[in-house]
Amino acid sequence: MKSFFLIFLIIVLFNGCIVGDVAALPFRVTGAVLNTVTPDIVGDSVSEVGETIDTAIPF
Repeated sequence: MKSFFLIFLIIVLFNGCIVGDVAALPFRVTGAVLNTVTPDIVGDSVSEVGETIDTAIPF
């Protein structure tokens, strides 16, 4: 059981921020959907908001 937690901790440390990924996920998905129905600039700008949120949240 301890090795499971150790492996999980190592994955989290090398994987980066889980909170930022979760907060950015709706913007990334919305941007991908908008890319199919609107010009690319609209979807890309929404996806970029998600990337900014992911970068801004340090944990």
